[in-house]
Formats: sequence, C-alpha cells, structure tokens
Amino acid sequence: MDSTAFPTKPTDVAALTTVEFTFDVDGNDGPSLDVVCARFVDDANRALVWLIRFRALREWLARADMAAWQHDGLRTPGDISEVAARFELNEQWEFDPARFCSAVDAVVSERTGTVRS
Repeated sequence: MDSTAFPTKPTDVAALTTVEFTFDVDGNDGPSLDVVCARFVDDANRALVWLIRFRALREWLARADMAAWQHDGLRTPGDISEVAARFELNEQWEFDPARFCSAVDAVVSERTGTVRS
C-alpha cells in the first residue's frame, strides 16, 4: 500500500473514499484520535487527512446559513460526507461554502436523476 503524503498545505490534503471518511459519529466531536488512527493503522498521514477533513466539515456544518440549507431538498448526510471526503480545501484549510454546496447538489442530482436549479 502506498503511503499518503503528509499535507503541508491545503492543496496537499489527499482525497479519501466515502467509505474511508464515513464513521458512525455521535455529535460534533467525532471519533477519538485513537479510533481514527486504528482505522488507518498502516498510514498515519491518512489518519491526519481524515482529521483535517472532519474539522473542515464540522466548521462548514457550524455555519448559521448551513443548518437550513442541509435540510432543504433531497440532501442527505451521506451526500455531504461523499463530497467532504474528496473536496479541495481553501487557504484556511476549510471548504469554500458556496462551492461545497454546489458539489453536494451535483451529487444529489446524480443520485436522484433530478436537474439542479
């Protein structure tokens, strides 16, 4: 197995698969560091990537304007996680809100066969 490069800047944060990124998470704290590291026991940098992506998702979800948006329409937590697993981070190590929302809507459109408006 190839090792994931250590991310020194936001553009270095590797994409994860949806399965890798998805955890059964209770609350906004997420799994413990030990649990994440155990999941990526052969690649500590991949565990770091997971933590960076989870933090970016948590910050995005905490935005006041995202609470209503994420429950409007056919969006699911799985759609959001699918995008968070691979979406590029901005200079602040976060997801750009407008572009992230558009990417989620594209996933929903593909999943449901509906046309985005």
